[in-house]
Amino acid sequence: TLRHQVLPQLLALRAPQRRLSIWCGASSSGQEPYSIAMVLQEELAKHPGWEVSLLATDINAEMLARTRAGSYSQLEVNRGLPIASLMKHFDKRGTQWQVKEPLRAMVRTQQLNLATPFPRIGPFDVVFLRNVLIYFAADVKRQVLDRVREVLRPDGYLFLGGSETTLTIDDSWERVRLGSSIAYRPRRDPS
Repeated sequence: TLRHQVLPQLLALRAPQRRLSIWCGASSSGQEPYSIAMVLQEELAKHPGWEVSLLATDINAEMLARTRAGSYSQLEVNRGLPIASLMKHFDKRGTQWQVKEPLRAMVRTQQLNLATPFPRIGPFDVVFLRNVLIYFAADVKRQVLDRVREVLRPDGYLFLGGSETTLTIDDSWERVRLGSSIAYRPRRDPS
């Protein structure tokens, strides 16, 4: 969805600025931000001259250290990573697979607790907040979604996990079907 629908649309919308900003909240050990970085690197090679900011945040400092290290076991890279991408973007280091430096350089990390007011971040064109809202009470979910809306551009996209939704939590978001995926966008008129 990012490669075939969201990026082409954003490349057209952001052509005057030639800048994209993406945030992976609750990024854990960094597999999601590196997967996104792979797509960005491959697609933006066709469109030189773009500046890309990719922020990976998590509450856990150890997970952020793992993200910065970019080192994964065979089991971890076997979960959905095509062999061509593994060979292109990783180096084998003993029993681990190391993300190559150009890809690691694309991902900036920052410690962030989603349940508290955000530091100064954004604005973002795309926010990935997958599989984390399920751990919060309804009032905290509303607060998180409110803060995300403040840092997401009005025409940007929010991606949640498959079992997560804004419905019945915060009706200032509209649900958008993108092929087989669902994203959320701030409603133009929240009323």
